[in-house]
Amino acid sequence: MELISECCLNHGGNLDTALEMIRVTRACGVGIAKFQFYYPDILCADRNCFDAYKLLDKIKLRPQWIPILAEECKRQRVEFLCTGFCKYSIEAISKYVSRFKIASPEVKNLSFLKNVASYGKPMIISTGRVTHEELDKIFETITVPITLLYCRSLYPALPGDYDLKEIDRLRDCYKCKVGVSCHCIGIKNAIDAVKYHKADMVEKHFMLSGQKCVDAAVSIEPQELLKLNQIIKEIGNGK
Repeated sequence: MELISECCLNHGGNLDTALEMIRVTRACGVGIAKFQFYYPDILCADRNCFDAYKLLDKIKLRPQWIPILAEECKRQRVEFLCTGFCKYSIEAISKYVSRFKIASPEVKNLSFLKNVASYGKPMIISTGRVTHEELDKIFETITVPITLLYCRSLYPALPGDYDLKEIDRLRDCYKCKVGVSCHCIGIKNAIDAVKYHKADMVEKHFMLSGQKCVDAAVSIEPQELLKLNQIIKEIGNGK
């Protein structure tokens, strides 16, 4: 079972904060730190979200940070994982990641997924905005290993918004690893996904203690990340 500390954009456009998030991720015993890399002009054009441009440009991860963050992850013995949102961002992160994370809005773009698959690395795909018919097409077309992360594109979501049985359905249907990207407040829903549905992976948004950040509503602080990691390990050990 893998736990992802989703640092996302909670660094707020500050490299020192991003580096500290990696170090705290390691201190909590978590083995994966995930960031997001995009080019604001492309992202806003593709998503028709120009009203958000100023914010997204302000808090973006800079291209020159990528090798710095990857090196710090290596130093901390944490996997550097990063979401790319277009072929150019995928190209920029490609030599620093061992697998790619694909966000829900991009999953419907099969040509984009083909481009990502051309690098020959596994993919982690969030299912928040994709239908089973679209997933069928993906598994018919993409040959690299795929892990699905069941999620709801709600920020924050309520536990009742998640039907965790979907983890079992996705696993039975596609014969692949299936986890959950949990956007609920707190850690109970993520724990239930592991305890009752044997989730292979949990992704949880993370922020530093007392931090004011863009995804604070769905993010947990270090003490909760540590607790989540400990409970997941206990479940895995049968305790």
